[in-house]
Amino acid sequence: MSVPAPAPSRRALLLCLHNHQPVGNFDSVIEGAARDAYLPFLRTLADFPSVKVTIHFSGFLLRWLAERSPDTFSLLKALSDRGQAEVLGGGMYEPILALLPERDRLGQIEALALEVKRLFGKAPEGIWLAERVWEPDLPATLFAAGVKYLPLDDYHFVRAGLSPGELDGVYLTEYNGAAVRVFPGSERLRYLIPFGEVGETLREIERLTSRAVPYPAAIFADDGEKFGVWPGTHRSVYGEGWLRRFFEGVSERADWLTTMTFGEYASVAPPRGTVYLPTCSYTEMGEWALPPGPAAGFADLLHDLRDGKMAGMKPFLQGGYFRNFLRKYDESNQLHKRMLWVSERVAAARRVRPVRGRAACDFLYRAQSNDVYWHGVFGGLYLNHMREAAYANLLRAEAASDAVLHGGKERWTEAVRGDIDRDGGEELLLKTSGLTLLAHAHDGGAVTEISLPRRAVALGHVLTRREEGYHGKLRRAVGSFDGSTSIHDAIVLKDPSVLSALGVDPWQRASFREAYYRDGDLPEAILSGAAAPGCVTAGREASVTVARRGSRLAAEFAVPLGGEGIDLHLVKTLVLRGGGERFEARFRLENRGAETASGWLCSEWNLNMLSGDGPDRYYEGMGEARALSSSGVAKGVRGFRVVDAWRNVAAGAALDRECVVLREPVETASLSESGAEKIHQGVCLRVLFPVRLEPGNHERYSILWSFKYVD
Repeated sequence: MSVPAPAPSRRALLLCLHNHQPVGNFDSVIEGAARDAYLPFLRTLADFPSVKVTIHFSGFLLRWLAERSPDTFSLLKALSDRGQAEVLGGGMYEPILALLPERDRLGQIEALALEVKRLFGKAPEGIWLAERVWEPDLPATLFAAGVKYLPLDDYHFVRAGLSPGELDGVYLTEYNGAAVRVFPGSERLRYLIPFGEVGETLREIERLTSRAVPYPAAIFADDGEKFGVWPGTHRSVYGEGWLRRFFEGVSERADWLTTMTFGEYASVAPPRGTVYLPTCSYTEMGEWALPPGPAAGFADLLHDLRDGKMAGMKPFLQGGYFRNFLRKYDESNQLHKRMLWVSERVAAARRVRPVRGRAACDFLYRAQSNDVYWHGVFGGLYLNHMREAAYANLLRAEAASDAVLHGGKERWTEAVRGDIDRDGGEELLLKTSGLTLLAHAHDGGAVTEISLPRRAVALGHVLTRREEGYHGKLRRAVGSFDGSTSIHDAIVLKDPSVLSALGVDPWQRASFREAYYRDGDLPEAILSGAAAPGCVTAGREASVTVARRGSRLAAEFAVPLGGEGIDLHLVKTLVLRGGGERFEARFRLENRGAETASGWLCSEWNLNMLSGDGPDRYYEGMGEARALSSSGVAKGVRGFRVVDAWRNVAAGAALDRECVVLREPVETASLSESGAEKIHQGVCLRVLFPVRLEPGNHERYSILWSFKYVD
């Protein structure tokens, strides 16, 4: 039974919910969100037939609900069928559209539009824009994709010069003639719903709709997870009845207030005019995208604004902008640039074999899910299982494309040389069908990606520990969430041990990074940081030579190592063979000084096994030590393994002589919606080769890395 469109009303309330779970999230987390937020919200909504909503589910979540939560999906379908809920489209896997090539922007929008039409019988006319990240050229993409309207934040419009009193309807924006309608979602309503008193919220709606214009509208557009997933909100929204009381209040005002979907409103309400929006997102994103010091300062400014101070300054406050995350986090930039490289690869494969290329395309789209490209009040980039999901899908897309482009052959090698991550330096992407390494010549040959494409396993993405703008707040944090305040306004320590993870690394976490320690530097002092290296390869420009012979590929990096009383020269080489899941790291250290060089050549390797504890993640060959969360010194080591039985991979290192091996976990302190937490990012292994070189002499060392299934 369909509900007829509402009669013209003097005032309109537009309620839009955005529900999203990222690719790679745990099933238990999605199950909890469906149980605590999505299903109870829809059940409450169903009790109020006169209340309409516009609702968005990202494609990954929508498919999950259709397959795994039939109660939630069937109720959503029923509400859609009777016209009470309009389902929006968007990017299939919730990408930041502005960061994608045009073909992928259109492909992502088309993929979700087809899915919505398949599931609900009607293609969407509007979309949700992930994280409301707007750039001025987007109307061209949206128009080409058939998009008619979308919500943004009122902040976008205020920054474009509109006064707060004008933000009560829909506007047109365009780019070189390609036009789309845009709705300004109220920031004030975002903070009131569902955290403010119901009466205060209704009064704000009345205030927002008080202008004498056609269909003055109060527009709310925000995350659906705040209705039950955010800490304390399930109790306040449902247990204490906030949502039911709110819907009752809206229904009681039906003589002057009508809820409408975006589609209904756009069909009857004339645009307020044309607006040209600047590059923008919501205000909090401007805080998170800034470096730590400015981020903390901008957070204080936003707090003052919400307290009613300096209201007239808001149009002039920009904060950071989303692409700043690519500068703030090397890991984000490298993942993004690898994604762009694979996108080109997928496009090339589609030109050769369209059917195989389409399968690769879906994996690529999954790798574009936005969460791992940034970090704010949600874990995002800091969640290693999310990064693993992005890399895994990127590797699947790349492997499927490589199979097409290499004609199904196994024993091939590739060496791509150039500024792959667009940071001004030279990188080498070394590829076989079984192994991918990304080395940075301008950083001494350091390797930031160690991947197994056939298994879709990435081992190299260990997050660097950095100072964050909220770290000072963590040190002062007390209390807990009770659902009466937004997660943007409170920080709580989920575990006091999180404070132990507030360290800052001197350079990006990477492998194949070397340092020289002097004679007398004890391994225990090196592990603790009490002993400083005499010289390092980090940040040094390496001269590069690449040689290919048959199925053998060798990349050589020559790096001078100098310091006070030290004159060494290191030539380090990566050797790969087509088809294999192994590589050799070779070192030739020469003493070019006038004195004997005696000490340690330290080669550092950072590997991500996703967890530091548990019976399925452990060391072998480190004496009695087993847990990846352990720290320590192992002496007389000729080989060891780091085992991840959950992903069925064991990384084994065979050393050419007895060495000392230092091990320690890499742990970070980060924010999540439920508070601050300590996250295991990987393990740091440092192999200490003993060095004693007379002037003019040299020595060779080697590590053979192999990646096998767990026996």
